[in-house]
Amino acid sequence: MSLSLDYARPLECDVAIAGAELAGLVAGAILSRHGLRVVLVDTPSQVGGRGGGTSYRGYWLDGGQRDGLDVTDLQIGWRYGQLAARAADVDVPLRVVPPAVRVHLLDTFPPASAPATVIDGDWSAQGFAAMARDAFGCPQGALPDFMKSLGRLAAATPEERRSQIPIPFSDWLEAHVRAPEVRRALLVMVAVIFCEHPERASSGRIMSFLAVQGAKPPLVAAYADHDEAGGMQGLMLPWARAIESRGGRIVLGHKPSEVTFSGSRATGLIALSQGHLALEIRSHATLVCYPLWHLPQLLPSGTLPPSWTELARKLENEQADAIAWQAGLRRLPRLRATGQPDTHLGWNRLLVGPERRFQGGFHFPSLGSRRSAPDGRHLLHASVSRWLKREERVPWSQSRATLEGLRDYLRQHYLDLDDCVEWSVYQHIERPALLAWYWSCIERHGVRVPGCEGLYLASTTFESDAGPVDIAAHAGLEAARSVLADSGHGSLDCEPSDPPGPATGKAGAI
Repeated sequence: MSLSLDYARPLECDVAIAGAELAGLVAGAILSRHGLRVVLVDTPSQVGGRGGGTSYRGYWLDGGQRDGLDVTDLQIGWRYGQLAARAADVDVPLRVVPPAVRVHLLDTFPPASAPATVIDGDWSAQGFAAMARDAFGCPQGALPDFMKSLGRLAAATPEERRSQIPIPFSDWLEAHVRAPEVRRALLVMVAVIFCEHPERASSGRIMSFLAVQGAKPPLVAAYADHDEAGGMQGLMLPWARAIESRGGRIVLGHKPSEVTFSGSRATGLIALSQGHLALEIRSHATLVCYPLWHLPQLLPSGTLPPSWTELARKLENEQADAIAWQAGLRRLPRLRATGQPDTHLGWNRLLVGPERRFQGGFHFPSLGSRRSAPDGRHLLHASVSRWLKREERVPWSQSRATLEGLRDYLRQHYLDLDDCVEWSVYQHIERPALLAWYWSCIERHGVRVPGCEGLYLASTTFESDAGPVDIAAHAGLEAARSVLADSGHGSLDCEPSDPPGPATGKAGAI
């Protein structure tokens, strides 16, 4: 992806893309497959940015680079990604995993000496009842009401889901669930799914998360399992390789600073090198693949409609950061309860106290992704996410104490953790670290920017029912579809025609 640049001459292309993270890579791979000349430009020194991973001591640490602007995740929920891979003709090597989760019930945090209750559960239809009773705290006698409420949420029509987007989940529960113990269990369920403040989560978003969407491919839980790069970086490389093999260009280490215009039509990008050299990219169509609140920084004053400016302010206030403790291991640690190595392929979630407050979790990326750790070694990732308003800041001393508490619990849970650790680091992924705004009571935006001909926003703040990671694939897919339609290149047909099969990232073949 290195490129010798002549800053005195503009780069000419059909489509200029600001952002070489997943949405930009997806759009670029689809458009280059259709014969369009594509140039991607981004600030980080590797594709994937914050949504990918960083090589460290022979391991791959998810969370990507500090100067990326995408959101990250550590496990893929892959539905729109299947459609995007089909449209791009890209194979994404995945390791599909069962919908398993292990829940740890702690009396206090930081942990006391009392052993935690550990529950093996899963997100299957059959597993929800057991999870509700054992992990979410629903009394046995109230399980029928819990399952009835869950079924009502899952059965909502698309119209109901959209109408309920502005309604906080606490309001929906008050209106539809009589028993307090059932309301509490449903709130814990949403927290464990991954929302720090379930009471203020959007009811419509929860309905979408639970809905059976038969018109789309079945949602697949997986880890990227590339043979060169571990973790989430393995999800990024296939798209980048496809772009370059089709004549596209990826320019890294250059920060997009301006979208250029002729009248109301976008004509390309200005990007600055690390030495502040200005690179001009001229194009027929321009894609910005950053969160909406970055768009006003790239456009001339007054270009963005006031409604979008207000939406940008609201979404910027719905963010989360993440702190993590990552450790390179000589071997898998042994469980104190059994004396056997822990081979659980999936997440462990920590719930604390009688209210079952969510306190982060941990997993072994090396069990799902071959290149996350060197041969014979393993990687442990323990993390906590914090939903923060725009003005909120958490002192590092508090973050470190939280991670030390998590580490103390791991020492209790395992017999020999310290003996396994070769090295460890703390990690702080600043906002936006993950898709916190997925849960907000805010209806988001489309891919076409009103009043700006030829300008598209393929962002994770895009309106979609997709979850983390998959929303970037969906945004890239829809932006590519719009560019092709607006430029006269025809429609994009990527609906699956075959039933799911063995593990690969190509749509319809997972």
